[in-house]
Amino acid sequence: MSATVSLPASDFRPSEMYYLLRDSIVPRSIAWVSTVTDAGETNLAPFSFFTICCPSPPVLGFSCGPRYDDHEAVNRVEKDTERNIRASREFVVNVSPESLIDAIVKSADPLPPGQSEFTHAGLVEARSTVVRPPRVDGTPVAYECQLLDILELGANHFIMGRVVHIHIDASVYLGDRDGKRHRVDLLADLAKRPIGRLGRGSYVRLRDIEMPPRRDAPTS
Repeated sequence: MSATVSLPASDFRPSEMYYLLRDSIVPRSIAWVSTVTDAGETNLAPFSFFTICCPSPPVLGFSCGPRYDDHEAVNRVEKDTERNIRASREFVVNVSPESLIDAIVKSADPLPPGQSEFTHAGLVEARSTVVRPPRVDGTPVAYECQLLDILELGANHFIMGRVVHIHIDASVYLGDRDGKRHRVDLLADLAKRPIGRLGRGSYVRLRDIEMPPRRDAPTS
């Protein structure tokens, strides 16, 4: 049996648990979330505590920490993203592509409220169809969402949105395949491949991809 270090969760301070989770649950997909203020000012931020919640109805969710990720703070301060979503009940989840990795990192810079990360990172705002927040031009897939619920778990709040409209870059859109419509392949174009988040300030590009044989492997 391999040697392990076994610890009760209660032994960790909030910031220590944050670092453990961040540095061990890897790689993580990145939700690049765009929102808008009541005054129409746009906001954009990456969140790697992100997942698919349900396909029917389609629901995406991401965990939003306190401002500056200060998990030791007694009085939690909302990030601009959460504040905007609570007010407008809308947001867009943009899939984070390899070609825009520098802009993704730059959009995480701490900016004063009202200053747009789109402008700060040199990105182009693309008009959404149903919701007010714009999407990021050049992303492989963008999901327009309407707020479903916010679960206040503790220092982090889990924000869930129901997908109401989808934008797919033509370069990754396959169309009909094996009797299913609207199939995509985000691996076909290196520039459009999603990046992943690792621990600390590290990211990963999708390169070494395998398909090990299994009896119940998907056929499509």
